[in-house]
Amino acid sequence: MAELTVTTGELSKALTNAEGWLPARSPVPVALVTADRKELVITVTDTYSAGQATCPIEGHRGQPSEAVEISRADLLALAKRARADGTKKGLSRITIETGRSAGVILHGMTDDPHAETVTVLDASRGRFRPEWPLLVELFDLAEEEAVDWPGGVLVNTGYLALWNKVRPDATGRGVHLRSIPDTRVILGKVGPYFRGLVMAMDEVRNEEALGQGGLW
Repeated sequence: MAELTVTTGELSKALTNAEGWLPARSPVPVALVTADRKELVITVTDTYSAGQATCPIEGHRGQPSEAVEISRADLLALAKRARADGTKKGLSRITIETGRSAGVILHGMTDDPHAETVTVLDASRGRFRPEWPLLVELFDLAEEEAVDWPGGVLVNTGYLALWNKVRPDATGRGVHLRSIPDTRVILGKVGPYFRGLVMAMDEVRNEEALGQGGLW
């Protein structure tokens, strides 16, 4: 078990951003929640896009690292609860539980003795979906090798719209997009705490659907 103390606004933003990147009909209808002594990370994917929302940690007790897999419905419940305090200045407490019961407990603001608690304890542990280690490798590759645009790329407009759901930091909304050489993957960052991957479309396979003049 790990008990985390986080800034209330950052927790609300991270959970909301992860929620926005996990569509209701995703073939991977779960989120991976991980925590260490520095950050809480929520990773989601629908196999054509992947989002990773990070919340910095102000305080940590318990195991140095923990991970659980929660359902999309549970992610939405946690995000809704976090947004209730999201505009308040202060700290919130969240527990990652991997003992007999696995899941996440959002206790609310630390200075509110009557804070409503949301408990999600039907999570999976240990035997996670195979997508997660693949995404870790892909995010690491993107961070190491992504470059500025060398040329054009075809992108599904629905996936571009995902960036509009990300709540930015204090500097305002804006996404920095780069591409990974020799792949069809786009890396985008919004502020210091959100990064997303979007798979580009195959121009040859989609040229007919675009119609005459649809490509440069």
